Amino acid sequence: MHQPNWETFRAVAEVGSISGAARVLNLSQSAVSQKVQQLEDEYGTPLLVRSAHGVRLTAAGEVLYRYVVKLLNTLDESRDRVRGLADGRPGPIKVGASLTIAEYILPDLLTRFYGAELHGRLTVMMANSSAVLDLVTSHTVDVGLVEHEAQRSNIIRRRFLHDVPTVLVHAGHRWAGRSRISLDEFVREPLILREPGSGTRASVERALAGVGLGLDDLTISLVLGTTQAIKAMVRAGLGASVLSPLTVLPSERDDFWSVQVEELDFSRSFYAVHLPLPLSDGVRHLIRWLTRAVEPSY
Repeated sequence: MHQPNWETFRAVAEVGSISGAARVLNLSQSAVSQKVQQLEDEYGTPLLVRSAHGVRLTAAGEVLYRYVVKLLNTLDESRDRVRGLADGRPGPIKVGASLTIAEYILPDLLTRFYGAELHGRLTVMMANSSAVLDLVTSHTVDVGLVEHEAQRSNIIRRRFLHDVPTVLVHAGHRWAGRSRISLDEFVREPLILREPGSGTRASVERALAGVGLGLDDLTISLVLGTTQAIKAMVRAGLGASVLSPLTVLPSERDDFWSVQVEELDFSRSFYAVHLPLPLSDGVRHLIRWLTRAVEPSY
C-alpha cells in the first residue's frame, strides 16, 4: 500500500466526491478513482458507495478512514520531530486535559512552564477525564491530565495535585454562612452535576459509594457538560453542585458559598498519564516539571 493512496482516500472521504478530491489533489478523476480502487482491492471490500450526488463511506470505509487519519497524523508528527532534531528544535508536545484542568489550572501552569525557559510547541485538546484517557490510549496525545486515578492497566500515572471539591451554592442560599451540612440535607437538595466520564462526577460517585449510596439516591435536577454552565445555574439559584475550589475565580467569590458534607469525602488527586512507551525529551521534561512544580493554591 502506498501513502498517496491513503491521502487520496482521506481527501475523497472528507470532500465527499471523486471530482472534488481530484481538484484538491490536483489529479485527474480517473487517477483518484484508480487509487481508491487499489485500496478496495487490497482490503477486499467496497470502501465507498458511489452515486450521482457524490460518494459516502461504507462501514468498512468508516473504519479505514479513522485509521488513515491517525496514520497520516503520525507521519506528519514524525516529520516535525525529525526536522526539529535537524534544526535543534524540540518536537511538539500533544497534551490532553480534562475540562477543569484546562480551564482553571493549565493557564497558570503554562505561564510558569514557559517562564522557566522550557521551550517547545504544545497542542492542548480538551475533553472530560474519560475521553482524555481514550486520547492517550489511542496515541492521539503524548500525555493526559486527568482528575481521577486511571483504572487502566496500560496507563502509567503520576500524581501532580491534590484537590478537595466542595458543595457550591449561591451566596443567598440558606446554607450560606454554614461550614457543614448533613448527608440528609445534601441528598434532598436539587443538584447540578457534570456528565458521565467527568472526573468531578466520579469523585461524587466514589464519595457516595463510601457510605453505601449511589447517584440514584440524589435529587439530580440538571446534568451539564461544562463547569462554567454549572456555575451559571448555581448562581441563578437552580441548585447546588459539587465543584473544585479551583473553579471559583477570585472575582466570583462573593457570588458563591462552599460547604462540606458530613460523612462524604470528595477529595481526589489529579494525574499526568501516559502509555508505557519511550517519551520524547520534551514530554519527560513536562511531566517532571508538573510533578514538582504544582502546589495547591487554596
